[in-house]
Amino acid sequence: MVALVADTHGYQAGLPYFFEFLIRHKIRCLACLGDCDPEPFRRWLQLQPGQELYWVYDVQWPAMPEATASGLALKLAARVFLAHTRATAVLNHREEIAAYKKQPPAGRPPLLICHGHTHIPSVTRFGPRISQLLYINPPGRVYRAPVQQRLLLLEQDTVYLIVPGAFTLEEGWFPSLNFALLDLDRHLVEMVTLASPQDLTTLTSALLQV
Repeated sequence: MVALVADTHGYQAGLPYFFEFLIRHKIRCLACLGDCDPEPFRRWLQLQPGQELYWVYDVQWPAMPEATASGLALKLAARVFLAHTRATAVLNHREEIAAYKKQPPAGRPPLLICHGHTHIPSVTRFGPRISQLLYINPPGRVYRAPVQQRLLLLEQDTVYLIVPGAFTLEEGWFPSLNFALLDLDRHLVEMVTLASPQDLTTLTSALLQV
């Protein structure tokens, strides 16, 4: 499994809870999709052997040479692309995305474009003319349900945009902690929204229950 997190900005207090949650679920691969202070994520690399960090940087935060991979746009797997914005991901991988779309359906794994920047968790089926929003959790809903988890099956031969949302409680930003988990073998994505980092101490991933 792969964890996606983005837009922590200067917020750090909740990240140790997040890292403990990932370790408890035996998730060693973490992709950070930009606008994050690198210092807490350096600690992630040191927590135990075999940790992986795919680090997307942008104009506000620096590269991280010690990460597993670091760049403005990255390829996590054959059909998993990472960037801070949708435009950066599409521009850097446009040939591969175009080739995928042109091929006839053949039971291929879905192509996933994962990005941050918007702060709002969402999953979109991406089409050349019309895109379909499958999931969105706008600011405010977290107050009605302290923990929200949504599990989505990603169809074969389909392009998706996945935005984990912001993981921050900074003043002036949306006060919620959001992240996503990808099960690349079973083509599943779990979207998670929390009101407090303490929620992570008792949270169990829905991916373990299917």
